[in-house]
Amino acid sequence: MFMIYYKFVPSKRNDMNLLEFNKRFPTEESCRTHLKELREKNGIECKKCECLTKHWWLENVEKFQCSECNSRTNLKSGTIMEKSQIPMMKWYMCIHLMTSIKKSFSGLELQKQLGFKRYEPVWYMMSKIRQSMGKRDGNYVLEGEIEVDDGFYEVVDLPKKDRLGNIITERTLTRGRGSERQRKVLVMVESEEVEQTNPHKKNRKMGFVKMVVVDKLDSETLNYEIQKGVSQTSTILTDGYRGYNHVSDVVDTHVQMVVPPREGHKKLPWVHTVISNSKKQLLGVHHSIGKDYLQNYLNEFCYKLNRRNFESDLFDRMLICGSQDTWN
Repeated sequence: MFMIYYKFVPSKRNDMNLLEFNKRFPTEESCRTHLKELREKNGIECKKCECLTKHWWLENVEKFQCSECNSRTNLKSGTIMEKSQIPMMKWYMCIHLMTSIKKSFSGLELQKQLGFKRYEPVWYMMSKIRQSMGKRDGNYVLEGEIEVDDGFYEVVDLPKKDRLGNIITERTLTRGRGSERQRKVLVMVESEEVEQTNPHKKNRKMGFVKMVVVDKLDSETLNYEIQKGVSQTSTILTDGYRGYNHVSDVVDTHVQMVVPPREGHKKLPWVHTVISNSKKQLLGVHHSIGKDYLQNYLNEFCYKLNRRNFESDLFDRMLICGSQDTWN
């Protein structure tokens, strides 16, 4: 599905500011009422019936009851807040802060803003929200002309420790493409060629973006991810790396070019821009990222980038997404 509504006509997002948020959600009860109405509007899936069924709201116990099997569902059940003891107002504030700015918040900054004494609950909330962002973007398939390239992102590979905190084994980190300090990321960007009168602007227009952390950059892995995230009728534009030699097996058209380092911004302009901007944001805001959590941070980056020209508030869109998704 191609996101055509932001491809051609730029628009300005109408995000809710902090004062508007405080007026809209002044208490814990207002947040619970909003989530209840949102779930009733979008439909509730009964875990026993395993389908969307009509539910009644039981005011005395604050639960939904299925009209078919009479099983009851908690207000947070089936959402990213499931089994969480954190007040719902804190969840709403966290979602608002994460979606109200163009870039990102660090976990320590959100801990300060939300008034938590410990870091772990804040990291827990942010991780669930980022994973939900990634699941929502995973529903879309890229179409048209797509620039594809790979990037190497520096991460922190923490040594393994025993229960007492002692390092089990000491090892020397390798260098180069196989280094434990770097993770490989496949980047796919919808890119349409346009006529450009300004010589300082790119001659292509960017659409939807996908970024996937991969273990290898061999043909099998790259073809699998491209086939999963790209329409078969698409045209793939890549450099001459040998891992892309068999991309034509999964798409109709593959244009493989020899791209000198100084020509990358001309032949594959947007994929290199996305890689560069994402690295700068991760380094500037988070400074260092654990090896196992890079995908979550890229999910947040792509989610905001893909909705950069949406007129609707990202807070409301994220709540809809989070109310239909749970932690797996």
